[in-house]
Amino acid sequence: MAVSMNSTPPPPAHPSSWDRRDCLRLAATSLLSTSAWAQDGEAPISALAQSLQQKKWSGEGIELVVPPLADTGNAVPLHTRIRAPSGLTLSKLEIILPENPNPIALELQWPQATARFDFSTRLRLAGSQSVWVVVTYSDGSQRARNAPTLITSTACLDGT
Repeated sequence: MAVSMNSTPPPPAHPSSWDRRDCLRLAATSLLSTSAWAQDGEAPISALAQSLQQKKWSGEGIELVVPPLADTGNAVPLHTRIRAPSGLTLSKLEIILPENPNPIALELQWPQATARFDFSTRLRLAGSQSVWVVVTYSDGSQRARNAPTLITSTACLDGT
C-alpha cells in the first residue's frame, strides 16, 4: 500500500479535540506558508501600496533619505528636501506608510506660499515597507518619491 506524503488528513473540526499531531501539523503548515514569501524576500503588500506603485509619479525635486535597513521600527529616521518646480509653490505634503495600521503618518499644509522645504523626523513602522512622500503643488499637480526600508523588529502593531 502506497502512502502519499501530500495527502494529510484535515485536523478535527473543533480545536478542543485536536491531539499533538494535529497541533504539529498546523504549526508546520503555518511555518511553511510564511516562509514561502520569505524565500523570495518579498512580503505581500497592501492595496494602498499597490495603488501608490501603479501611479506614474515624477519624483523630480523631491529628495528622500531613509535607511535601507533599520534594527527596529520604533524610530526610523527620515529626511526629505523638496524644491518646487519653477513658477509653483508647495501646497501640501503627505508622508504615507502603506503597511502601517494608520498609513498617513504626517500631513502638512502651508498657509503661505513656499518653494522649498527641508524636514527631518523619525517614523514608527509596522514592518518592512516603502516610505512615501507625496507633494501637492499650487497648481494641484502631485509628485512623489518612495524609499524602501527593511525592518528587523517591527513596531506599531496595535494601531498607534
